Order: sequence, then structure tokens, then C-alpha cells
Amino acid sequence: MAATTPPPIPSELVVLKLPYPLVLHPGLLLSVTLPQKQCFGILRTALAERRAAEQSNASSDESLEHGRQNNVSDQHPMIIACVPVLNPAGYVTERHRSRSLEDSSDWGCAARILRLVHSPTTNECRLILSGLVRIRVAKARVSRVQPDTFEPATIVSARPFFDPDVPLVSQELSPEDSRMRHAAQRLVALMGATNSPLLTSSALANVPLLPPSLLQAIASTIESNHSVSSPKLSDLLVGTLGGACEWEDRLQHLALPEANRRIEFTATMLEKAVERVQILREVLVNTPYALQDQYYGALVRSQIEAIVKQVTSMTSTGLTLRVMDNGKEASSSAATTRRENSSPGPRIIRRVIGLGPRRRGIDGPGRSDDDDDADDDADDYTHTSPGGDAASDEVKELSERCAKAQLTPEARRMCEQELRRLRRMPAQSMERGVLINYLDTMLDLPWDRITSDLRPEDIKALVPVSQVPLNGDEPLIERARQVLESDHFGLEKIKKRMLEYLAVLQLKTEQGAEKQSSRTYKGPILLLVGPPGTGKTSIARSLAAALQRPFVRLSLGGVRDEAEIRGHRRTYVGALPGSIVASLRKARASDCVMLLDELDKLSNGMGFHGDPTAAMLEVLDLEQNHTFKDHYLNVPVNLSRVIFIATANSLDTIPEPLLDRVDTVHVAGYTYDEKVAIAQRHLLPKQVAVHGLTLSNVAMSHEILMTIAQSYTREAGVRTMERRIGDVVRAKAVEYAESRGGSATYTPEISQADLLRILGAPSYEPEVADEVGVPGVATGMAYQGSGMGGILHIECAFLPPGTSALKLTGSLGDVIRESAELAFAWVKTHAFALGICADRDAEFPRNDVHLHMPSGATPKDGPSAGVAFVCALVSMYLRVPLDTRLSMTGEITLRGHVTPVGGIKEKVLGAHRAGIRKMILPRRNAREYEDDVPASVKSDIHVVYVRTIQDVLYAVFGASLETQISTLHGGLEGRRRLQELDWHSRL
Repeated sequence: MAATTPPPIPSELVVLKLPYPLVLHPGLLLSVTLPQKQCFGILRTALAERRAAEQSNASSDESLEHGRQNNVSDQHPMIIACVPVLNPAGYVTERHRSRSLEDSSDWGCAARILRLVHSPTTNECRLILSGLVRIRVAKARVSRVQPDTFEPATIVSARPFFDPDVPLVSQELSPEDSRMRHAAQRLVALMGATNSPLLTSSALANVPLLPPSLLQAIASTIESNHSVSSPKLSDLLVGTLGGACEWEDRLQHLALPEANRRIEFTATMLEKAVERVQILREVLVNTPYALQDQYYGALVRSQIEAIVKQVTSMTSTGLTLRVMDNGKEASSSAATTRRENSSPGPRIIRRVIGLGPRRRGIDGPGRSDDDDDADDDADDYTHTSPGGDAASDEVKELSERCAKAQLTPEARRMCEQELRRLRRMPAQSMERGVLINYLDTMLDLPWDRITSDLRPEDIKALVPVSQVPLNGDEPLIERARQVLESDHFGLEKIKKRMLEYLAVLQLKTEQGAEKQSSRTYKGPILLLVGPPGTGKTSIARSLAAALQRPFVRLSLGGVRDEAEIRGHRRTYVGALPGSIVASLRKARASDCVMLLDELDKLSNGMGFHGDPTAAMLEVLDLEQNHTFKDHYLNVPVNLSRVIFIATANSLDTIPEPLLDRVDTVHVAGYTYDEKVAIAQRHLLPKQVAVHGLTLSNVAMSHEILMTIAQSYTREAGVRTMERRIGDVVRAKAVEYAESRGGSATYTPEISQADLLRILGAPSYEPEVADEVGVPGVATGMAYQGSGMGGILHIECAFLPPGTSALKLTGSLGDVIRESAELAFAWVKTHAFALGICADRDAEFPRNDVHLHMPSGATPKDGPSAGVAFVCALVSMYLRVPLDTRLSMTGEITLRGHVTPVGGIKEKVLGAHRAGIRKMILPRRNAREYEDDVPASVKSDIHVVYVRTIQDVLYAVFGASLETQISTLHGGLEGRRRLQELDWHSRL
């Protein structure tokens, strides 16, 4: 290889004092951290001196050694003198920053400034320097141009000492050269061995002295005779392996301009370093943890601290060193390493060996070779060193994952683009971590991966486990029916709807529309609406178990930021993908079952963070979710294979556009019989196992469980009942533990007395019907919320004569008040037909009426008590008592029609528990009664469907109404009035 021309070196240079133990050798890179004022002072002084030299010596042609010119031009890079400080203490004091050179070495290295990195938080700067040639400094002076706000710099006279140009092809190894290379090979081998041959538990015995890739690159450079010249190789070895040598020897090596003497001295240094490293490794290996002798312990600790300090100065901070030949790169192969900066300090070490030269003249005549070299150095620092071994392995791993991943074309294009950016990105860039997180997220997502593509161990970890053992060969519908029946008691309507959904899904899958075709089956999105604790979440988990697909749960309660659904854009600090993409990443399959829990608790977007419900519109839209776009990914994500199941406790807070995209399925509360059955099958065995007992240790009869359900819980679900059963089981666990010690006897059966002792007095009194009927008292049916229903007594009484006014009490709402007033008005309107007034012109009784509904602390509202109000008022005026085993519900109109109401199942079950055996329901609620009420309850009650108030009165009073009216007004008159009432009701 022919020798290349080094850059021109000015005769006067600005001085940068390198703190102990930094020494810069020619052909290597160095990063030095300086205070901002000192750094800017050096730069401004260097610029000012160069401009002054141009003005005063524009045509100067003074020759340097070997005929090289000392020109200063704008095209030349900025060059300073790096001189080591003669202070083994290792601190940069104010004396070191002074303009005097008394504390500095006479020998240094001319360095090119490649880059300035300014830290906005610490008021410090990092200078990236490239060593060019060793120099000898003298005649220090102060700069002629003083910076205004920065520290002044020192100017010195510099004499460069260039190595002779030796063609690498014809280079012959001298004995000193061979000796140097042999010693370097031994040292590299010794420093590369991270494990001691002796077995030891010492943590310091495995401290890596240098990165393996760097040692491998050094070894390959040593073995090759044509990659770098021998003088430059000596600088390389001292610069890279000098941490194992004495600092004074490194200074002396810098002060040897003659190539032969330098090579001989390098060989001696490396031989001494080999012996030193061997001794230090033995000390590390043989150092015990517990040392009884305090003096010997202190001695060993001081040796270890010195060793660690030497190793840290070499490897833990990031200094970039590159081998160059006469200021240019020496070969075409590159090896890059980096060690993370584990301790703060003024230096950063990174070594780059053997980069090839840039060809001359390819960038045009207006660009000099020196500029090319400077740009190459800066580009190498920026692009070819993205983090050393760990970072390179990380990029390689991401590339391999990208090649193997099942990505969509858009996702693959984005990943490859970001990987190219990552390869060019420097290790110090703050964006590097953001980019790696983005690629990890992209590659973890199941773009085209379905459950069958997962490994068996992954499927076992992600798919929920059912209580019944499943056989993968059995049909899907049969397997799903077994899972639903084993995991849930009751909920027949929900199970039927789930089996219908799975049947359609199975048929579509068999037709190959699931994966082979571009059009997938877009099944309905189910919304399970019901009170808490009724099994909505467990239904979704059982569905995933039946399908053998991964199950993920996404809680939407309290979400009030649209970005939590769609993710943040990557321009924001700390940006993350949305919860939909995060759940899909967790599921690891694009055909997972995703539960959107608490959909009704989603914020309506009244704040300043967007509308989360609007973001859910695209997720739940079957025509749009195949191109769902997360702001963080910025790539369409296909959600059409995901089986979405949403849950809610109420439909009142869900926007209409969102309800239009889902298929609503109502989940009713459990009856007492269902609660007892669930407790026997699921709750009691679970609590017994949790508390360390067996079923033979705790026995709860049907009556005990029914008492717990009726007297200690009031909810639609079974969560409170499970807690009460847990309280009883814990008390029995204490008794069983005491009985094992022989201090008391133990009986596994639980009695009513045990419930009173453990749970205390009943929290709720069961609602029961009255024993004796009283005129003016009727029994209504009420929905009490949370899937519970019950009966409601309505009491009417006459007040002293007044204005025929109606007084209402009992914590009544506006709607129920209007219903009572409507019932009173209807009774007034039909007073003659009902036999209240003797003739048509007679005045309605002037007595005021007080209507009261007990349990005044419980708010009551709704229109469903209109029928009961009418019956109570008619009973009071006619003085006819009602049947105590009769209850009714229904809304009335002013014309006397009975309209349907809600909560039929809950009302019927509550009334049945209270002892009601006859019920009056609106005709239009017959379908709900037949479909929702269990057969065991329907067989125990008699239901009368009504359309008008006349039907209600006939069902309530029967023959007693005609008899009473006939008694008051005569037989013929009574029949005529009833016919008139019937005619009015049919209008």
C-alpha cells in the first residue's frame, strides 16, 4: 500500500490539557468532557488564531519536515495540541486549566476536532478528537485574541514528528517488530480470558478486561503484515492495551519519535504488562471473601481497587481509538465495540480498528482530501459505531426477528425502514431506545399469526383452563356446551346465544373463510349487560377455553383519554401503543378472545383528552376494524379475527352509536335456588380448598346456604355470598386447628346457631306477604336494582274532610308521584261506576287521602306501581280487603290501559320469595315471563295477564266487587255500573 499524505500541521496550536490518565496517540480517537466555558474558549481561540494567521501570513510558504507545508485554510479542519498533564492524582484542578505548561508534558499529539457534543443539562461539552501526529511543544504564550465570555486558551509552538513512509506490501519484520507482536499476542490472549482456570467464587475473577470483539480485531491486525505499518501498530497497541501498562511508560512511549526505538520500547512494555496481568489475575482469583487479618484485608482491597481502576479507565468509559496510517485509515475492514459508561468521568472509550481509506478526488475538485478524512471520521463516529457488541447483537437480533416474523406488507416496510435508521444511529442518541422499543412492539404483534401457529407451550400458557377436561378431537359445539355447563349454573339464555355464535363460526371456518380467504367471518360483537357478579367475565373466559384461543381482558373503567385506546404518537416523550394493541401483543395471536370489560364506565369525552368512546367506534365496527390504526404504530392493524366480547352493568351511559355496533344480551341476576346451587358446586369447594380444609371438614346444608343467601346478602350475583361462605369456613378452620391439638371437639356440620355466632345478626330481613288483608292496602312488585326484585306494600287511609287532596309519603320520586296522581284521577273519574258516588251528580267524598309506601329510607321511583295504586284506592273507598298472596305490576294510562314494564323476571322472583302465589302482569309482558322465569317458579304461581284496569279489578276483587256495588246501589244498578266501567275501560 502506498503512503498517503497526512494533513498539514500549523506551527502554533491551541493547547488542551488531558487529565490523568488520558494519553492520546496518533491514529486514535478520544472523547474528552470539558466545562462549557473552557471548551468554547478553546474553539474560539483556535478560530481566532487561524483567522489572524491568514491575514498576516496569507502567502506564507514555510516548509515543515519532509517538505510538508504549514498552510492554514478554511478547507482544513481545526487542529489543536493534546498534552497530558503530569499529575498522577487524576484530578483536573484550576492549576491544570492555567496557561502555564509547567505541569504538562513536553510531548503531545496534534489532534483534529471532529465533533462537539453539548449537554444542555450539565453545562458540559464533549470534544471528539482524532490523533494525527506526535508533537513537541515549546514557547507557550497567551492568545492574541481574548474571548469575551469564555476562558482564554494557551498557544504553543508545535514541532511535528512524522513516521517514515514504508510501503506495507514490502514491509519486513525486524526482530524488535516480531518481539513486539509476540508480546502483544500473549497479552491479548491473557486479557481475553475472562474465566480463571481455578474454580473460585470471587466476583472480580470474571471481570472482562477488554471486549472480545476488540481483542479479536487487535489479534487479526497483529497477525497481518500488510494492514498497518509497524510504527503505527506500536501506537495502536499502547493505546488499546496501555491500561495494563504503567502510565509513565505510556508517556515515555509518546516521547519517542524514532520508529525503531519506539517499537523496541513497545515490546518491553508489553512483556512487562503480560507479567503484571498474570500477577493481578492470581491476586483476584486467590482473594477470599472473609479475611480475618484486617491489615492483609486492607492491602488486598487496595490492590483490587487499583486493578479495577485500571480496567475501568480502559473499558468502562467510551474513548474511540482508530488505527490510521499517516493520518489516514489503514485497511478496508472494520470492527467496532463499545462499553457502556458505567461510571462518570471525563472520557469515553470506543476502539475502531482498520477502516479503509477514502478514495481521492471522487467528491469533486473543490473538496480537499483532508475534508474527506474529517467527514469520514465524523461519519464513522456517528454511523459505524452504534453501540458495540451488545448494540450490534441487538440490531442483528431485530433483523433476524424481522425476517422470520409474519408481517403484513405495510408492517414489513415500516420495520425495514426503521432498522436502516437504527443501523445509522449513534449509540449516544436518545432516540435509539425509542426506536428499539418501537421495533420490539412491531415484531411482537401477531400480524398474520393465529393460535394454530403458536407453540404448544405458548398455547398452554395463554388459553384459559376449564374445569372439565377437553378433547381436541370432539366437535366445537359439544366441547363448548360442556365447558359452559361445567363452569356456569343457569344463564340458559346466554349459553344458547353463545352456542349459536360458535355454530356460525364453526361453519364459516370449515368453509375456509377464516384464513385462506381474504374475507374473514365478521361475527357480531356481543355486549353482555347485567348486574355485577353474574358471570359476564367468566362467560367470556369459558368461550375462549372452548375455542382453545388466547384470552385477554381489557378494563375500560375510568379510561378518559383517547390515546389510551389509540396510543400516543412517537413524537411524544414516553409514547406507548394503545391498550388494544397492547392486549393484542399480550395475546400473541390475531384470533384471540378479547374482553372489553366495563364498557359503560368509559368516559364520554367531556374533558380535554379526546373522546374514548369515539375511538371505540372503529374497534367495534365490523366494516372498519380490519384497518384499525394505532397512533404509535402508524400502520393498519387487522382486528377482524379478534372475537370481541364487551360487558356493562347498564346501557344508560353507553352512546347510541356504540350500542348500534354491538349485539346486546341481557344477563339477569340469579335466583335464590340458583345461588344455592352455585354455592354447592363452585363457591363452597373453592373456599374450602383456599383455607386448607377438605369437603369432609365443612358441611353446609341446603337450608344453611339458603339462609346465607336470603339473610346475609342482597345482590344479583354471588360475590357477597362467596365472602360470607369464606367467613364461615375460616371460623371452622380455627375450630378444626384447635381440635387437632386436643383442646376441643370438632363437628363439621354448620347449624343456624353457628351462623348467628359467626356472621352475627341477619343483615336483611326476608320480605314476606301480610297475613291478614286490610282495606286500602295493596301489594306491588318492585325492581330493587342490581338484578334484585321484591314486593312493595302500598297503604291508603282517609283523612278528615278537606278538599279531596292526595298526600304522598315514602321517599317517592317524580315519576312515581305522577303515577299515584294519575291513579287517583282515574278513580275520581270513574267514581260513579265504581260505586263510590251514589249518582252521577253526587260530589266526590271530600276526605283527603294519605298514600304511603313503607321503607321511607329507600328511594322509590318508576311508573310500574300504577295498577297497585288504583287497586289500593278502590279497596279503601269500597272497604274491600285484597288477597295478601296477590301482587301486581303495570303502568296505567288516563284511559285505563295497562302498559308493559321492565324487570319482570326480577319482580316475579322477588315476589315468589316473599310468598306471593298470584300475580297480575301486563299482557305485553307475557313473552318475558315465559322466556325468563324458571320453570320451577312458574309451576308454583298463578299469573293473570291484563290489558285494562277493568281486567285488573275483576282479577283482584272478582265477585266481591259486583257484590259490594250491588249491596250499595241495588243488584240491577250494580250490574249496570260495572258494565259502564267496562265500556269506559275499552275506549
